Amino acid sequence: MAKALSDNSDSDFSDEEQTPLEKAFSKASDHVRKITSKLDNNQLLELYGLYKQSTEGQCNTPKPGWLDGKGRKKWEAWKNLGDLPSDEAKQKYIDLVQKYDPDCELVSQSGPKETWVTVSSLRYSPEPELIDNELSLFDASRENMGELVTDLLKRNPELKDERDDDGLTALHWAADRDATHALTAAIKGGCNIDAVDNFDQTALHYAASCGHVESTKILLDAGAAFLKDDEGCTPLDLATDKEVRTILESAIK
Repeated sequence: MAKALSDNSDSDFSDEEQTPLEKAFSKASDHVRKITSKLDNNQLLELYGLYKQSTEGQCNTPKPGWLDGKGRKKWEAWKNLGDLPSDEAKQKYIDLVQKYDPDCELVSQSGPKETWVTVSSLRYSPEPELIDNELSLFDASRENMGELVTDLLKRNPELKDERDDDGLTALHWAADRDATHALTAAIKGGCNIDAVDNFDQTALHYAASCGHVESTKILLDAGAAFLKDDEGCTPLDLATDKEVRTILESAIK
């Protein structure tokens, strides 16, 4: 399970020298320790990436080898943030902590919160009339919003080939989050089952390396191929979960 914060979250600055954002971020990282057992691995990975981006900036470390499955996922969670500014990463981290624990009070009411605090669009369910206008195909895939994925692809067929800066398609995002409704909708909507990201990994690579049984089954049933990534690894090479390995091995036979 990925760590969502470092072993040493002490700031180099005194409490008086910290901005309201820095204070809230420090409280958020401390609070994560209290709710770690309540979070799943994907949530912790997302928090981990934002923490690293907030404290160290853009990822500048080599990608771990394929034998280090957990290390690769942590590296990817950080790498996928690109050049996101530190302050934006801090705010996103705070918003996620508040999303995962709505009762958590992180904002100092005495501070000038209107100068920096933003409300995460993910903290509340979007209003029905705002969904189509505000959420992208990637957003819908991450949040397992199958109906919205279907609607977006039906109205904008060209989105089936859309990729983010790291080459991820809607299928990659859905497989990474085990968002099975969105994954099925994206496949039915015409997304390329074997599309590869910037590291030549397919959605099946993501599902397998994350140990997502249902997503692995869905992709195989849709005809996903056992392609090799840029390090020569197939989805089976990356799979550490016993059930996922059994499913993949059966598909090869």
